[in-house]
Amino acid sequence: MLQATKGGGGNNKAKKELAEKMFVEDGLNAKEIASLVGISEQTLSKWRKGDGTGKTWDDKRNEYLAAPHKIKEVLMKELNNIASGSGATIDADALAKVSKVIETLSNRTSVQVIFSVFKEFDNWMADQEPQMAIAFLEWHKRFIQYRINQED
Repeated sequence: MLQATKGGGGNNKAKKELAEKMFVEDGLNAKEIASLVGISEQTLSKWRKGDGTGKTWDDKRNEYLAAPHKIKEVLMKELNNIASGSGATIDADALAKVSKVIETLSNRTSVQVIFSVFKEFDNWMADQEPQMAIAFLEWHKRFIQYRINQED
C-alpha cells in the first residue's frame, strides 16, 4: 500500500489522486484514507463529492465494482471458497446473469460512434473512388436511421 508523507502541505494534486484511487479501487474508507494520505476527513469529503461537473468518487467506485473484471474477480473468489469446502457466500448465478447483460450492453456500438466511423470512411472513400463513396453515403444514412429507430 502506498503511503503519502504526512505534514508539510505537500502536493495536493498528488494526494487527491492517491486518495481517489484508494477510495475507488482499493475500497478504503474515509478515516483510513485521511490517515494514510495525511489530510483531514473534511478535505477528503470535499474531494469525494467533486465539483458538481463530473462524477463523484462514489459514482466511480460503483462503476469500478460493476466492471466485468471485478465481477470475474468476485466469481473467482467464490469458486475458491466452494473449492476449499466452504459454502457459497453469494448468488453466483444471479451475478453471472447480470454480468452477461452488462457485457451485452457494452458490446453494442452507439449511433454516435457509428456516425463518426462512417464519416471517416466516407471521406477516405471519396479520395479513393468518388462514385462508390456516393453510393456508400446513401447506405450509411439508411443504416444510421435504422439504428436510431432501434434505440427509440
